Amino acid sequence: MWKDVKIEGEGVLGLECDGKLSKQDFETMHAWLDRELEAAKGKPALVIFMGEFEGYESAAAIWADMKVDTRHANDFSRVAMVADQKWIEWGAKAADFALPPELKWFENAAGRAAIAWARTKG
Repeated sequence: MWKDVKIEGEGVLGLECDGKLSKQDFETMHAWLDRELEAAKGKPALVIFMGEFEGYESAAAIWADMKVDTRHANDFSRVAMVADQKWIEWGAKAADFALPPELKWFENAAGRAAIAWARTKG
């Protein structure tokens, strides 16, 4: 499942991924992102807390994730991924080369630093 994370101030959206995510999770996440982006002033940053993320429930969930990523690839100024899982760190480093917004990985203990980094404009 996922949930939105309230981050104080403007310009940064936050969400948390927990357990295995389903196709339905990504569909509701996509709708939430659309609403938040429509209400945002300018191009916000995004912080994704993935400390308890375990992966995907199905191939359909992976496909839904790819559609969300593709649809919103140009919508954020920066994306911070917060997780201790090494595979997420590697994925973040690889995605940083392929996606338009600057993307950076942070360990779980550095959640505040991730927010501060996301808030600054590169």
